[in-house]
Amino acid sequence: MGQSYLVAACRQIRTLIRRGSWVLLCICVSGCATYNTATGRSEMIFISTSSEVSMGNKINHELMSKNKICINTPSSKRLERIGSRLARVSDRQDIAYHFYLIESPEINAFAVPGGHIYCYTGLFDRLTTDDQIAAVLGHEIGHLAAKHTVKKFQAALGYDVMRNVLLEVLSYKAPGIGNIASMGSDGLMHLAMSGYGRQDEYEADRLGIKYLYLSGYDLNAMIELFHVLDPTDKNKVPLIFRTHPFVKDRIARVSNVIKDVRSKY
Repeated sequence: MGQSYLVAACRQIRTLIRRGSWVLLCICVSGCATYNTATGRSEMIFISTSSEVSMGNKINHELMSKNKICINTPSSKRLERIGSRLARVSDRQDIAYHFYLIESPEINAFAVPGGHIYCYTGLFDRLTTDDQIAAVLGHEIGHLAAKHTVKKFQAALGYDVMRNVLLEVLSYKAPGIGNIASMGSDGLMHLAMSGYGRQDEYEADRLGIKYLYLSGYDLNAMIELFHVLDPTDKNKVPLIFRTHPFVKDRIARVSNVIKDVRSKY
């Protein structure tokens, strides 16, 4: 019984890996390594801009239906005006940028693929100057220019292929084992994406400073922004379990970027 199971399992592993490898091969050959002016690196991006925009539009439709969006208010117009000024100096000009103000007490802002950027009123109302608002939006534009969101989609897709292979093999004998494997794999993936996310945050901070400078906003507004965010940074979870760097670390890095930005750009 043990040998027959082993033979069958090995056969299934080979079949599933071939299928998974074929999927990944098809994905990889559909893209090519291109130079990203925002990151300064050659990167393999297999999700086309049109596909990214399509995904982003679907996500935006969902967000618009589930949230209260401020439309044609003085605050939303202010957000759009500042965002448009920053978007003109972005390293990435193959997408249109859209800015939305969501009525919610949450202190946050985020971007989704295809150029959609959202800011919650909980954060917006804490910001006292256009420069501070620009610091938030510049950071989010940095994420899109560096294609951080696209890379996360790619990473999740690759992980999902291998995860399904693992689950299929382990569930061949006992479905419960597959569930346990799923939980373990998800935990490992969380750690991997946490480390990746911190580097993204540092890079988006750097690009945000660049866009503040090129569009004529006060560079120190980024540091002011971090002081606004600092009271919310009370969770002292070890750094490896966090998706964002500690505020004090971001301030230290941004201070160094500010010193060099004028000579660099």
